[in-house]
Amino acid sequence: MLIKKMKSLIKLQPFRIKHSLSIRLLSYILICSFALAIIITLLQLLLDYQNDLTKIDASIEQVESSFVEPLATSLWNFDKEQIEIQSKGIMNLPYMQYVKVYEVVGNTEVAISHQGIIKDEYDISQKFDLIHQKQVVGTLFVAASLDQVYEQLFDKSLMILINQTIRIMIVSICILFIIYYMVIRHINKIALYTRNIKLSSHNKNLVLDGRKRNITSTSDELDELVYLLNKMQKRIVAELTDKEIAINELQQERDFSATIINSSSTIICCLDADFKIATINPAAVILTGYSQEELNQKSWLDIFVLENRRAELQEKLSDNEPLYGIEINMHDQMGEVNTLLWTFSAFYEGMDIKYLIGFGHDITPQKQVEQEILLLNDQLEEKVTKRTAALTASNTQMVQTVEQLKRTQQTLVESKKMASLGSLVAGVAHEINTPIGISVTAASSLQEEVTTLKQELEDDRLSRAHLDSFICQFTESSKLLSHNLKRAADLISSFKQVAVDQSSESCYSFNLKENIEQVVTSLKHKIKQSKTTISIVCPNDLSIYSFPGSFVQIYSNLIINSIIHGFHEWSGERNIFIDIELHGGTLVIDYRDTGKGVSEDVSDRIFDPFVTSKKGAGGSGLGTHIVYNIVSQLFKGDIQYVIETKGAHFIMKIPYRACMNS
Repeated sequence: MLIKKMKSLIKLQPFRIKHSLSIRLLSYILICSFALAIIITLLQLLLDYQNDLTKIDASIEQVESSFVEPLATSLWNFDKEQIEIQSKGIMNLPYMQYVKVYEVVGNTEVAISHQGIIKDEYDISQKFDLIHQKQVVGTLFVAASLDQVYEQLFDKSLMILINQTIRIMIVSICILFIIYYMVIRHINKIALYTRNIKLSSHNKNLVLDGRKRNITSTSDELDELVYLLNKMQKRIVAELTDKEIAINELQQERDFSATIINSSSTIICCLDADFKIATINPAAVILTGYSQEELNQKSWLDIFVLENRRAELQEKLSDNEPLYGIEINMHDQMGEVNTLLWTFSAFYEGMDIKYLIGFGHDITPQKQVEQEILLLNDQLEEKVTKRTAALTASNTQMVQTVEQLKRTQQTLVESKKMASLGSLVAGVAHEINTPIGISVTAASSLQEEVTTLKQELEDDRLSRAHLDSFICQFTESSKLLSHNLKRAADLISSFKQVAVDQSSESCYSFNLKENIEQVVTSLKHKIKQSKTTISIVCPNDLSIYSFPGSFVQIYSNLIINSIIHGFHEWSGERNIFIDIELHGGTLVIDYRDTGKGVSEDVSDRIFDPFVTSKKGAGGSGLGTHIVYNIVSQLFKGDIQYVIETKGAHFIMKIPYRACMNS
């Protein structure tokens, strides 16, 4: 129906064209062409006029250059015949109208010869002195007329206008034909198509004669106009169809909404500016007991609000305050109190509120349940109080247990440190035992030789050969004693340095390579027993201002872990690689071994306390935890365990501080 109405409105009545576009175009073309022809003719005449003036000036100059001197000679010789011939020669020049020759006698001029037409005034004239041998013998007067110039210009203008008129008419007719063929006929067809257009999805597209149906690179404005007209026609039909569908859907939604409103258990009412009920759904009839006719035009406040709250709610509604989810009590016809949850939405007309739409949901059953729940809550509070007291006692006991566990963990960490130090002591004691034993043997042998030498000296039996033998043996024993004592002293010095660093948190500048070599020396016994090879890559001059004892703890824990866990019952290569590099402001320590590595269930928790692969076999599970605490807490760095198919791999990144004196 909507499409039919739109078609009747859009349909055009036939009309007659009062002013043809072709005639108007022809008129405009003719006017412009005639105006252009007149301008071109005037310009051409002006140019010809200038050329004729130039020719006249040239003729006068030719008179001055070619005739003045010969005339002066002829006048001096008083050759009148020659003067006449020369005067005629001047008259033969273009546009010359009059020539007159004067002879100067004293102070007077006497006419000798003249040619041409005598007039009182000439258009162009000039007088020349005839000089012979520096003496003025006469004068020459020449005059030119523009009458011939004007006659020629007039004749030429007529010819130009006639030619231009004929040319303009022919060109105009051709242009008009071209315009009609290229434009006018297509416009007429477009107008005819538009006048008879029918808004239907089956309507055929407009196609101009001799033109393509689709837009291409060679299309012009008419093709685009036709394309847009067809597109507009389709769009109008589509929009009208969509509107008709939307109207039908809107009607269905209106019917659906009306069905929902009428069947809804929620009270839906529309209030006017005085808060009187304009419309209300059947749910209000069921709740209040009034009929819809009785409810209409009654005050909403009188029906749904108790008297003690009417003034308050009326003020809020008058001030347009938002009311969402507000609980309001009411009396029905039976005198029972019901509780409704009301929400109001404003319907605006321009900037003013036209209606208030209220939604009231009966929550009386929920309120009754709420009262029962409150009674249950009161009963539960006493139980909660008792259980809270029991939980508080349990929490206190748990806190004490956690504190005890923390103290136990700290004790185990300290024990691990002391055990590590004890392991170092045992290793150093074993290493010192060999050089000390050799030194004692050498000293005992040397003492026996000294006693023998003394006895022989007292008995006067000392020979030179025996003295030389004693000196040689004394020298060898001294070397042996010095070498082994020096070896023992180095071991003791290394152990002393490691022990001091582990027992104190002193911070000073130290060489990183020397620090790790001291640890390797202290653990030489264990390293040798486990047949392990340690490779250290570290710049010789790399120093750091930090805690050397903590670095010793890191190296010793990792090396002992590799020996105990990685190389125990291991038949493969037993190599440990320690690479220390400085990258910018970060010290990177890369530690890895070629042992059997760590199982997957342990690798995920390798830095947790008490996690070990030797559970029940002497492993405490604190080695990597100590290393983690030193790197992350003391050094504020980062340590990562790299999962590999073979061996254990740790990468530590520690903030570097350049070596300086404390």
